[in-house]
Amino acid sequence: MNYKFELDEKQIERYKEWLKTLPKLGNGHFGAAGGGYSFEFIPTGLGMVVKAKRDDGYEIDLTDYNLF
Repeated sequence: MNYKFELDEKQIERYKEWLKTLPKLGNGHFGAAGGGYSFEFIPTGLGMVVKAKRDDGYEIDLTDYNLF
């Protein structure tokens, strides 16, 4: 069984804009591979809740609640 989670165009644009608002990191990235960001996909009975997070606590909800 496979699962596939995707962001739509609006979510990608909101994510990119959010990244621009974050305080700059001292060294510009996390870890040797540049990680430090994650996406959380939470299936609900009404739709998919989508969040993006940075390891230092910044978070944005990318869910389009108009689709619920």
